[in-house]
Amino acid sequence: MDISSAYNAAMSNAIPGTFVPDIAAGAEPKTEAIPGGVSATGGASFKDTVKSMLDDVNTKVSASDQATRDLASGKTNDVSHVVTSVEEANLAMQFTLAIRNKLLDAYTEISRMQV
Repeated sequence: MDISSAYNAAMSNAIPGTFVPDIAAGAEPKTEAIPGGVSATGGASFKDTVKSMLDDVNTKVSASDQATRDLASGKTNDVSHVVTSVEEANLAMQFTLAIRNKLLDAYTEISRMQV
């Protein structure tokens, strides 16, 4: 892939004085569907989306804990399933903490702004 031609093509779409190459002058911004089938212009609120994500993380952590308990008690011998479940829960928790940290950084930055 030729990076210079891709860069030149992207820059030719840029509106002078902005950092928004995908919005033509006087046009509406592009909207894409949010994962889960909800459109960006309506549907679930931010609160509902965050609650849904946290419920999913909680479910993964609970399933991981149960799989670990089952392995320890001898109810299952499927070590690969347990390791996969634990790692999936770990990644989900790390992702959630990264989002939390970004939100806190954004809140801190906004609170520092002078009005």
